[in-house]
Formats: sequence, structure tokens, C-alpha cells
Amino acid sequence: MKKGGKEIKAVSNEKVNLEKKLKNELTEEQKQEIKDAFDLVDADGSGNIEIEEMKLAMKALGFDPKKDEVKNILDQLDRNKDGVVSFEEFLDLITSRMVFIN
Repeated sequence: MKKGGKEIKAVSNEKVNLEKKLKNELTEEQKQEIKDAFDLVDADGSGNIEIEEMKLAMKALGFDPKKDEVKNILDQLDRNKDGVVSFEEFLDLITSRMVFIN
């Protein structure tokens, strides 16, 4: 069983390394596109996405999420657990999805 744990850790480390590499290889145009998307959700311009902003963004996309559902989504994105999603956390999410797609 320990061998499996080491294999999972190795895969996880590889994914983190790919994310960092991809993040560093993003063009300025790609970073700006991601920032523009973030700014659309960050309605108050605070530099963070809060629960109400996420809920409004999801409604604009045609979803009708309950507050608990939105909170769960933010909790998953909020890596430092400060209650909001920063641009850096958002960028990490996007680059991790890009790694997954590639």
C-alpha cells in the first residue's frame, strides 16, 4: 500500500511541476485574458472573488445555485482559506485545468 501512496505523491508532484511550468510559460496576452475573466467576476474590484460575486456570475451563466453550493465551490478554490478567491488562486485553477486538458 505504501508503494501506491508514493506513486500518487509522484503523480501529484509531477502535476504541480507541470502547473508551475505552464504558468510560467503563459504569454502576457493569455495572462491578461485570464485576468479579464477574473475581473468580470470581481464586480467590486477588490481583487478577490467573494461568495456573492460568484453567485451573481453563476446566475449570469444561467445557473441558479444555492448559497451553500457557491460556498462549497469557493472553499475548493480558496487555497489559503481566507474566505475569498484571489487572482493568484484563480490563475492556479485555470492553469491546473489547462494541464488537465493537455
